Amino acid sequence: MIKPVQRKNLYEDISNQIINLISGGDWKVGEKIPGELELSRLFEVSRNSIRESLKALELIGILHAKSGKGTTVAEGAIERINKMKLSSMPDNKSSLVEIMEARLVMEPGIVRIATQRASEEDFARLNDILEKCEVAFRAKDYDFEMGFTFHETIFEISGNSILMNIVDSLKEKLVSVRRKIFLKTLDAKVLMEELAEHKYILKLMKEGNADAAAFAMERHIEDSLNRLRNQA
Repeated sequence: MIKPVQRKNLYEDISNQIINLISGGDWKVGEKIPGELELSRLFEVSRNSIRESLKALELIGILHAKSGKGTTVAEGAIERINKMKLSSMPDNKSSLVEIMEARLVMEPGIVRIATQRASEEDFARLNDILEKCEVAFRAKDYDFEMGFTFHETIFEISGNSILMNIVDSLKEKLVSVRRKIFLKTLDAKVLMEELAEHKYILKLMKEGNADAAAFAMERHIEDSLNRLRNQA
């Protein structure tokens, strides 16, 4: 059953209700869901809010839009939802902020080291990751672990075993935070902007500009942190 959403948690409430309807069996895989007008009436939000929410959930493979035929529950939606629910996702805002602050401290320095140590083969690995993300966007098959792989690989390239162990121990939580922030905003444009920022960081690394790459990474993480801080 759909309930009117609270304005302070608008997108997170919409996403959670849709996910629960699918995981609870109310909306089955392959089944057409209600249209935008009906959903906007049930959720008591604007049609534009519903449209943006559906687009975002389609991007991560939970819904599938067919031109002229409406939107259905995507194949593999249950598996994706289960994966999201099994992850150790922090629920309170202060924990999310602390995790992003830790990244803000670590990652600019890691990029600086990685830029100095990276080989052509390392740059090729990073470029391949970004290309796979683009393919996943086009196929509406994006997973948040894909985007984090870019950051994880930079840690590996740095060659610092202590920092690599830290990020490995936090990986599941770090990926979960990216999901959580996305589900709070349901803004597909944010993921595209993040990919563009990853490309820019890689460009600076290839040029050997360690300081600029570190600054770009700092801005990249600050953007996510500010989005989180600005949420109710």
